[in-house]
Amino acid sequence: MTNLVKFSSPHLTQPCAATSTSRCCLSVAALAFLVALGAPVVALAHEASGPCALVMDPNNAPSTDPRIDHLTVAGTRVNVLLPPHYHRDHGRRYPVLYLFHGSFGDEDSFSTQTNVLSFTASLPEHLQAIIVMPDGSRLPAGRDWVDGAHPQETYVIKTLLPYIDAHYRTLDDGGHRAGAGFSAGGMNAAVYAARHPELFAAVGSFSGFLDPYAPAGIEIVEASVGFEDALCGGTVAPYDIWGDPDEHPMGWIGHSPVFLAASLRDVSVYISSANGVPCADQVDPSPHAIDAEIAVFAMSQSFDQALTDAGVAHTTRVRSCGIHKFSNSNQALAEFWPQMFSAFGRKPPHQFDYRTSDVHASAWGWSFDVLGMRAPEFLEIAGASVHGLALTGSGTVHITTAPQFGAHEPVVVSGLGGRPRALHADGTGRISFDVTLAAPHPLEQFTTAERAAEAADPHYFATRTVMFSRSFRGNRDSDRGHDTTP
Repeated sequence: MTNLVKFSSPHLTQPCAATSTSRCCLSVAALAFLVALGAPVVALAHEASGPCALVMDPNNAPSTDPRIDHLTVAGTRVNVLLPPHYHRDHGRRYPVLYLFHGSFGDEDSFSTQTNVLSFTASLPEHLQAIIVMPDGSRLPAGRDWVDGAHPQETYVIKTLLPYIDAHYRTLDDGGHRAGAGFSAGGMNAAVYAARHPELFAAVGSFSGFLDPYAPAGIEIVEASVGFEDALCGGTVAPYDIWGDPDEHPMGWIGHSPVFLAASLRDVSVYISSANGVPCADQVDPSPHAIDAEIAVFAMSQSFDQALTDAGVAHTTRVRSCGIHKFSNSNQALAEFWPQMFSAFGRKPPHQFDYRTSDVHASAWGWSFDVLGMRAPEFLEIAGASVHGLALTGSGTVHITTAPQFGAHEPVVVSGLGGRPRALHADGTGRISFDVTLAAPHPLEQFTTAERAAEAADPHYFATRTVMFSRSFRGNRDSDRGHDTTP
């Protein structure tokens, strides 16, 4: 399933060991790592002042290229790079690529630190796309912060995507949309695609920070917050973004590409990383940039393995040399581009798998709502289709299907416990019903207590297979779209 291209590389040791119990320890190695992560992708030059400038590139000024529209969308700065002939060919619509920067970056990072302008200008017309580059703040996390201060995911999914489709000539469906990013931006792109696979046909990670829950990842996040507060005047508490990784690990794991790999089965995935070994032309390289690429190399390997274990086809390219520099994106973008265009035009799958920790989740037109109280944990959805689905988890889940049946069509649902239940689809062709898996778990998944409980009970998580039949001939107990059978 994997299109894996790996070049020879020496054995590499892990950078600065850390454990999940070390808290707010801004070690020299961790801070050095963050400098390497942040330095190539930074805020505008006029915003970089005082100590904060130490982690910002002073040459990162806004591009004046006439193809870039500089916008403010709902208070957030966004750059939109248009195809060369966008204003000439008024009837043509284009696919869209969202490019996400890394830590301490902004909307100008890609246009000033990579060759995206010259690269796209050289492409033939049939390979042109609209590129959207939003400001993701100095601490992009690919999620709504747990403290509620920065709803980053909600902004991208609910505000930015609809705005771009409404104001530009886009091919406004998930089959013609892609996401990619460098460093933390690679994590953003992968998380958005895994949590909303119907919205993205392809995703690319360029030296991506893909495993935040790894011990090194937790230390880097803690260091990020320390830098924001100590150097940039921030007031961020250590766990404002993902929460406490020991007490509430699902805040991290539920938004980690490594743990969400199975949800990417119908998305074209590209991973690129160097290995931290300086190339011949990288004379006197920064040790910080070396350590940083070693770390994201390990994260890329973890993501690659998770995709392979989940049976998700993907392309992984590992360079035989290279340190953590934004210019890594130049070769990665050129390789990702044809893979992205090959994925455009993707149709919704006949069936899908999905993994979510949200109590209210949706994918591919289906919705899954956990009823009542249940500790944070994954709900596993497998083989969801017009024929049924399998669920693994605990508690009771209210499910509404996609509009996959005829208006008011009779559908029999079996596997809910007891006899089959007769429903009628609503006017849009959806049916709704409840599935009870097991008593709702009181322990948050992946905590020490939950791991012990799960290890002691082989049936800790319950699985129920639900089947749909469209040939039922007795509708005496049916209801219009909702299950009301006692």
